[in-house]
Amino acid sequence: MSQRLAPANPIRTILMLADTSPRTTARLTVARELAERHNAEVTALFAATPLRAQTDGRFGAVAGAASAIGEPDLRELARDRLLHDITGGEELSRVRWAEVVREPVLQAVVQHALCTDLLVLGQRDPAIPGHDLPAGFTESLLIESGKPALIVPGTGIAASAPECVLVAWKPSREAARAVTAALPFLVQAREVHVASWSRSAVVGAAGGLDIVGHLKAHGITPVLHQRGHEPRSIGAELTTLAAQVGAQWLVMGCYGHGRLREQVLGGATRSLMHTARLPLLMVH
Repeated sequence: MSQRLAPANPIRTILMLADTSPRTTARLTVARELAERHNAEVTALFAATPLRAQTDGRFGAVAGAASAIGEPDLRELARDRLLHDITGGEELSRVRWAEVVREPVLQAVVQHALCTDLLVLGQRDPAIPGHDLPAGFTESLLIESGKPALIVPGTGIAASAPECVLVAWKPSREAARAVTAALPFLVQAREVHVASWSRSAVVGAAGGLDIVGHLKAHGITPVLHQRGHEPRSIGAELTTLAAQVGAQWLVMGCYGHGRLREQVLGGATRSLMHTARLPLLMVH
């Protein structure tokens, strides 16, 4: 077995986005486990647009009760209930709480994200009426902050220490940045698979390092899945390959451009960001 080298970009600060959805608990669990493994600290940032809590479940009940009595700040009630449900009223190690106050949510979270090593976010489910974060929020955050984000799926159990990771590779800035951000996790994984679609071999310019050589320089010996012409539905191909190899995380670049609320994303980025059933580590 190859000797794994210590990563040059350790994770020390994690920003976990808390909202009124029940999946916040799952995201916080992942963030705390990551913090324990990487000797990091978590900031749980409560962010929501003027509260539109889900109509069922504990947060919907809070919002409904508050509305009935004319309570002006539904966000505060939902936040307090959320903290109590997650923590049982006790402080959590390696976690500090923060809140977006009197600022546009998107811009405020971007400012927090600029000073952190890793974001932990959730998927936005458009099927849930009254979701409390606007459409395009995750896309805006990745594009504007340039920070790596672990997007935790809306269902299932997300691994915080993946033993098998699939990397979607193409010779681009976004993919290269995603690999760099993933190194602290790749060096700890038991298996690393690299998927690439190209008519030519995946080799570096003028005989330089290719992606396999780059990973080997960090003590990682990946399994290369070299494909031919890039398929029309690369998101579906990646999902299928991830299931075949047993990947617990998918690492890929976030392809797109634009200002807040004006993003233009690639098809695979948009599709996987909202439908993947395994955590995505993405970087723009």
